Amino acid sequence: MDGASRDSADELNCRVRGTKKPLSRRSEFIMAAMLWYDADTNRMSPSYNRNYGSYTAEMVDLDDQPIVNGPPNMPTINNLSVTRSSRVHFGPKITNVNQTVHSTEVIKAYLYITDLPMSTYLCNILKSTTLTERLSCIVATVAVIICIIVLIVYVMTGFKTGSNTVDVAPHEWNITKEMWLAHPYNYTETTKEFQPIKLVIIQHTVSTECHKFIRCAAEIRNIQSWYLREYNYDIPYNFLVGNDGRIYEGRGWGIVGAHTKFYNRCSVGIGFIGDYREDAGTQHTKVTQLQVNRTLMFLEASVEEGHLDPNYVVMGAKDLQNTESPGANLYKAIQQWPHYDDNKRYRNKTCEEIWVMMVENY
Repeated sequence: MDGASRDSADELNCRVRGTKKPLSRRSEFIMAAMLWYDADTNRMSPSYNRNYGSYTAEMVDLDDQPIVNGPPNMPTINNLSVTRSSRVHFGPKITNVNQTVHSTEVIKAYLYITDLPMSTYLCNILKSTTLTERLSCIVATVAVIICIIVLIVYVMTGFKTGSNTVDVAPHEWNITKEMWLAHPYNYTETTKEFQPIKLVIIQHTVSTECHKFIRCAAEIRNIQSWYLREYNYDIPYNFLVGNDGRIYEGRGWGIVGAHTKFYNRCSVGIGFIGDYREDAGTQHTKVTQLQVNRTLMFLEASVEEGHLDPNYVVMGAKDLQNTESPGANLYKAIQQWPHYDDNKRYRNKTCEEIWVMMVENY
């Protein structure tokens, strides 16, 4: 303590239990350290009473013994009087410590931690956790494992179920519009003047294959929805042949299709679902014998029902127009059919001209 502080301590008195009692040299030093006058701002702490130059203390250290403003049997400091003191501190003394931590020390500590074996590292973590935290961690881990197992089983079961689904259809091979849930459409044009129909035109849809009834029904609904949305008219084919070998009703008999321009009024259009082109290095849809047999069966049944002329002619769309339809694979197949016309004599003819030519030939 310097001279000024010692002088201040000499003048420092305190009143304990209402009695003015001089402080010992040890107490004077402590009490002087508890009060601090800030010479820079020329003000005391907010609780200092300038008029009376006193503080009311909650707790002080007097001769190394704590004195608290508490029960009656303990000594209490009511107020302190400070005179001729320029540097007075009241309350705990705060010391700021500034220390520079070098990055190398941090890196060394990090390497020390990361160099621990995994088992030791996990063991240390477990030791630092409570029993509740450990139980919660175990429950969460078990839940995650169960979810993963359930997901794997679900996916595997789904693949297995999808591949082994029983292919059940409302009819063995003849599927009406109601059966595949077609959107209703109001038709205005008919083929009445050219009935019974003498020209059968084969096309392909260039769409996704379907090998079960439920898949084919969904695919045909997609095709119909696309044409309704993009062109504002119904599915263009009168009938479709699925990869499952079933015949699906499109616009049906007696309705003008939208499959082959200039020939729709006097023909029936049959679209095979899939892409039957034959490009080098590309896998496209193959024609199955079931598709061929069911299509020929359908055509013969249509003759018996009066929708189709007994001397009908089968042609590919490419026989009448510049197009790749029905695709090389399918085109090769229909060329083997008994009613296929390989003379291409109806190309660039109108429906009326084709009708007259067919009547004259048969």
